[in-house]
Amino acid sequence: MKDSYSSLVTAIVQAVRKKAQEIPKFRIERNGAIRILAYPLCKEADDWLGGLSNFSAAKPDIVDYEHTFAITQGGSRVIKTVENGIKKKVDCYAYSALKIAHCSLAQDMQVGLTSGLKLSVSNLTEEYGYAPYRGALCVEVKKSNGPPHSYDPRFCQNTDYCMIYVCVSGAEQIEDQSCATVAVPVIEKFFTEEQDGIYSFVYDTIF
Repeated sequence: MKDSYSSLVTAIVQAVRKKAQEIPKFRIERNGAIRILAYPLCKEADDWLGGLSNFSAAKPDIVDYEHTFAITQGGSRVIKTVENGIKKKVDCYAYSALKIAHCSLAQDMQVGLTSGLKLSVSNLTEEYGYAPYRGALCVEVKKSNGPPHSYDPRFCQNTDYCMIYVCVSGAEQIEDQSCATVAVPVIEKFFTEEQDGIYSFVYDTIF
């Protein structure tokens, strides 16, 4: 991998922040969070991400690589809201993690790759570590080792490389979702421009 993981994170954040300027709440109040989580599925991906996982153990010890940013440069990850006439603060740093947890559960249940889907599981609330609202998505990245654009059958079998989750929190859930969605083409562009293999992607096409 010629480009660093940090360069991908930077590109995602730039795209999401640009989209966020179309959302009045983000543009005016400047607060909210962007969370990016990368989960390696092989040692090659883990080495690229930082090399903290252990894939050689009988039960691999796999690390989540996370970065969280304010929705706007210089903004806060804490938003203010009013519920039943009472002013409250919500930490979107924490809430974005709960949305990713819901997205990951949907993925495990093989019903989708976004948060906010209707899942046949009880107790999917913040109290139990899940935020069942839109705003988080996952892109599964697969790789075939071979020359770019090769159709040689020796290289046509894609293997799991990594999963990249992106979550936005701080506005209405549909607005959060629209901001997170712009990360998908950024991720695709980043990997398809690499020259060390052939990459393919799995994600929900309807958000």
